[in-house]
Amino acid sequence: MQGKGFGISKIAAKSLVDQARDSIRDAIFQGRIQPDEKLTIERLAAELGSSRTPVREALRALEADGIVKMLPNRGAVVQGFSREDIYDRYSIRALLDGYVSELACSNRGGELADELEVNCAEMKKKLEGPVGKDPQNVADLIRLNNEFHALIRESSGNMLAVRLLNSLQMPIAYRFCYWQEKSRQKALLDFHIQVVAAFRAGQASKVRKLVEGHLLESRDIVLSVYEKVLKK
Repeated sequence: MQGKGFGISKIAAKSLVDQARDSIRDAIFQGRIQPDEKLTIERLAAELGSSRTPVREALRALEADGIVKMLPNRGAVVQGFSREDIYDRYSIRALLDGYVSELACSNRGGELADELEVNCAEMKKKLEGPVGKDPQNVADLIRLNNEFHALIRESSGNMLAVRLLNSLQMPIAYRFCYWQEKSRQKALLDFHIQVVAAFRAGQASKVRKLVEGHLLESRDIVLSVYEKVLKK
């Protein structure tokens, strides 16, 4: 009886699906594709330089993550998020991010603090300039924040949790309004500095508490903005 084997072509196909999924997801989270925007398989395949099959499978994977909604024979549409969706995503992220942050502190501690401190210095420099509500400047702050948390997550050694956290991100449209306020920009930097200090001191449980508390606070602010601006 023949064994099932491991088809090389299937492995390659899966890799193409993963690449397409990641590219589409990043475009949505970074605001290049907006909530409620329609996505056609043909257009995406052309932009990615791919055949339609990996794109179709990528959209199905993103649908399973709640990021897009498939349309019968018409591609997909980027999922808008309800108040309940935002609440749940931030609440789950708080638990997972707190957990991986504690692991990262136990794994690398002071070494990671050095890397995070470089990120803080760059953010501080950006905030000393005329950030205001300029879209590009705000986008730079969001990028630095994402890099700060990515450094921590990748140091946790728990790739399953990292993948889950990646799928729980909110598109930039839901975060941009949060980042426009100068007081929030400064508070975010202060929070990052506290996290770095806890990493340097090897206080893993404090790191977890700080990260969880920050994300729960962010959840409530984003929900407040949602009610005033995003829901319109």
